[in-house]
Amino acid sequence: MRQQAIRYTAAGMVGIVLAIGLTIMVNWLGARHWITPDWTRSQFYTLSEKSLNIIDGLESDIEIVVFMTQGSPLFKQVQELLSRYEAASNKISVEFIDPDREPLRTQQLAEQYGISMANTAVFIQGERTKYVTSDQMADYDYSGMQYGQPATLRAFKGEEQFTSAILSLVAPEVPKVYFVTGHGEIGLDAMSSVTSRTLQMLEESLKRENMEVAEVSLLSGQVPDDAGVLAIIGPTAQFAPHEVNLLRDFLADGGRLLVCIDPLIDQSGVMRQTGLEALLADHGIGIRDDLVVDPSRRLPFFDLSAVYLQDFGIHPITTGLEGMAALFPVARSLENLTDPQWATTVLVETSSEGWGETNLRQLLNGEPVAPDGIDELGPVAVGIVSEPATPAAGMAEGDESAPPGNGFRLVVLGDSDFLTDAQASNAGNLTLVLNAFNWLTTREGSLGIPPRAVDQVNLYLSSQQLRNIFILIIILLPGAAIALGILVWRRRRH
Repeated sequence: MRQQAIRYTAAGMVGIVLAIGLTIMVNWLGARHWITPDWTRSQFYTLSEKSLNIIDGLESDIEIVVFMTQGSPLFKQVQELLSRYEAASNKISVEFIDPDREPLRTQQLAEQYGISMANTAVFIQGERTKYVTSDQMADYDYSGMQYGQPATLRAFKGEEQFTSAILSLVAPEVPKVYFVTGHGEIGLDAMSSVTSRTLQMLEESLKRENMEVAEVSLLSGQVPDDAGVLAIIGPTAQFAPHEVNLLRDFLADGGRLLVCIDPLIDQSGVMRQTGLEALLADHGIGIRDDLVVDPSRRLPFFDLSAVYLQDFGIHPITTGLEGMAALFPVARSLENLTDPQWATTVLVETSSEGWGETNLRQLLNGEPVAPDGIDELGPVAVGIVSEPATPAAGMAEGDESAPPGNGFRLVVLGDSDFLTDAQASNAGNLTLVLNAFNWLTTREGSLGIPPRAVDQVNLYLSSQQLRNIFILIIILLPGAAIALGILVWRRRRH
């Protein structure tokens, strides 16, 4: 009998130890591998495939320290999204610090990382750091402030900014983008721009994409050795022959070039040339002397020259633009030239109802226009990319008929105004151009993470519905509880 009791006791102890061990194991696994469903209608917190691929490829630890109070407007969104990053990889750790509740620790870390403002996320890898502030995480709608209403959250850019910060830490090199000057191009800031148009928003966005930005004049006779990309945005004067030759040699050496070329119309209705037309045609992209018109894509309250385009080609640059549009205030059309040497792809084009209007004088006079036999009928291209074609299957590598594989990349857009500070934030403009720069720098991993639109859900109740709710909550529910209590009291009494 005693032996049987010992066996029962031992079995019970073993069972308790196993239960404790199983509980610890389940909690250990659950603490490191968990799945949090996203119940939002728009999958607001679900990480994109781009972010997941970048996170999966991490080889070193990344620490994220967030200085943000719980009362911050973006606290819940940032906390939920960063928890998804932390759950996706054991290389990522996240720590939230409330400056109001932990002032001493906040001061210590702020001095260590050089933080001067609250509501900032610091991404740390070894000695490298990257900062993402709250104003970079969101777009706000301020239109209601003139009526005394607070600003409302229009779009949350947390994933775009956080993934970009991670990329900036793991990228071995930082590409440098040079904006060409000297021909009336749009400048990066008011000091360098010959017009009131500036590219400050684009400059800041490129820096957040971990790219260095500078300006250069080709009149010096050379392209900087560290130029990852040359950008020519809205030239209004002709390039000198030696500058065109510099660009030709730059592409021949595998350079990357972005050209945004506007329709330059004189008062006489004649299109001025920039000197780049022959260079671009030699690389498979023709520039037409016309103005893009598309009545089915016309912007309200603007003239015919302002259009929104949402017909995108299949290319890495157009990733993430599904369901979006690009707004072009004044654009000219491009021609996809057939040449076996180059692989060209149309990025964006008008609808079939659009066309390239060549009667420029008629447009300047504000007269109605219609397509004629001279105009290029739609759809007409407004953006085209070109790169060397890959050799055909079975073609010998040393075959002289094989196209040159020097690795250049060229993006041409028929408008520059859509990149200015006044237009860049509209629709998919900024996403399109940032995707173009990332493709030019061979950083396709950064593409296709557009801002997440915030669902504004409003509940409107009629006066009758409000009365019904009042009767239900104030009269029926309390009355039912009282009646049930009386019924129970009477049953116990009798």
